[in-house]
Amino acid sequence: MMNLDAAPSPLAVSRRGFLALAAAAAGPTVDPVIRRAWGYASTLDGLHRPRLRVPPATSNGARVPVTVEVAHPMDRDHRVTVLEVVNPRDPVPVKGRFHFTPASGRAYVAFQVRLDEGPSTLTATAECSRHGRSTATASVTIAEGGGGCAGGAPRAAQLEDDEIRPPVIRIPQLVAEGWIRADEIIDVQVKIKHPNRTGLVVRDGRFVQDSEPFHLNEMEVFYGAEVVSRFVLSAALSDNPLITFKLRTRPGATVRVRLTNTRAQRFEATHQIPLV
Repeated sequence: MMNLDAAPSPLAVSRRGFLALAAAAAGPTVDPVIRRAWGYASTLDGLHRPRLRVPPATSNGARVPVTVEVAHPMDRDHRVTVLEVVNPRDPVPVKGRFHFTPASGRAYVAFQVRLDEGPSTLTATAECSRHGRSTATASVTIAEGGGGCAGGAPRAAQLEDDEIRPPVIRIPQLVAEGWIRADEIIDVQVKIKHPNRTGLVVRDGRFVQDSEPFHLNEMEVFYGAEVVSRFVLSAALSDNPLITFKLRTRPGATVRVRLTNTRAQRFEATHQIPLV
């Protein structure tokens, strides 16, 4: 059997091989198997490399939208298991770590984070169950004076009033179309009113831990009785976040989210997904 990973001898090019090379010279539409046989970059990179999106610039470093996704299929024995977003230059470098199962349908998350002022480069890392890690980067600049990493913990009295409200689940496709088919991959949005504070302050140009961080630290997603995904959140999460993820629909199942904060408080919401 031919070894597709071994480059053929230049003296043994068949007519088929010659046509493949000619097609490669004409454009990037060569069959992926032929591309591998003739030493081209593997299409695996396109399936595994995360797509990371952030605005190029913003004046509000306390609420920077971040979206990261991977085109990889989510089979039970071959899928993206984890996405992680970090910014090494920030005092809270890890922005979130997101775990997925095949029921997710797609390794995807959109959320909002805190970033320090100035230029930053965020890195997204995807972990494939077979092929290891792939990374992507994206740059964003926070305007001077607009950094969002500093923020003390809210007083207990504030939390008793209007600082926290239970999460709400919204499914945009259901709102727009009124129905969803089984085995579709849909967006699910979770909105919660909750302060997320780093406890950091700036003194003499340096970040100092002034108080205990207070923030949402985990979100679990259940579909029926199954855990679909688990999101590990950090103090870099923005206040009152909107978190969006993907879900593969199936008959007779209800989606439920459970969020936990650093004080071990829990907040839940459920939503029935009617299918046609």
